[in-house]
Amino acid sequence: MKVRNRFRQRGVTLAEVMVSASISTVVLFSAITIFLSGISAWARGQGRMDAETQSRQAVRVVSDALREAMWVSVDADGMGLTYRLPRVDGDGAFEVPVIWDGIDRRIALTSGKLNLTDAAGTRTICRNIRLTDPESPGGLSTYRIFTPGPGSITRRLAVQVVTETNGARSEKVVGRKRETVFLRNIPELTR
Repeated sequence: MKVRNRFRQRGVTLAEVMVSASISTVVLFSAITIFLSGISAWARGQGRMDAETQSRQAVRVVSDALREAMWVSVDADGMGLTYRLPRVDGDGAFEVPVIWDGIDRRIALTSGKLNLTDAAGTRTICRNIRLTDPESPGGLSTYRIFTPGPGSITRRLAVQVVTETNGARSEKVVGRKRETVFLRNIPELTR
């Protein structure tokens, strides 16, 4: 009867260990690199979404406020404006003929923030406003937040807001929104 020697198997050679360790290291570093680039792309995209959302919301708030205005006066530098709203009755409907409610309201850029001031106080509409337009030639031209339409009576107004937030690796990400607002309650036009 033959006795088998179960413990007589060959081991792994040094060359095989080195090759498998090298392949494992390459695969591990590749996975880490892909993971880090994914995180960077995510942060960049998140920053861009934040900047675009800030710009869009600021323009929407300004647009909603100015649509009902009966009079608008834009500052010479285009960084602020004063507007008036018509008086409303107890049901919230505008009184006819259109009459000013007696409150001067103001939207202006102050220390990188777009603020709305009315009888109730001042509230910030948008933060992190950038004073240069990235879509201008060279990307360094200043822009006007408020640009009135032609004519002596302001019937329409272009509103543009450019915001800047942090993206990946302290990269600055820019969001830009521009909209034209048509005023609805101008007394000279509603008579």
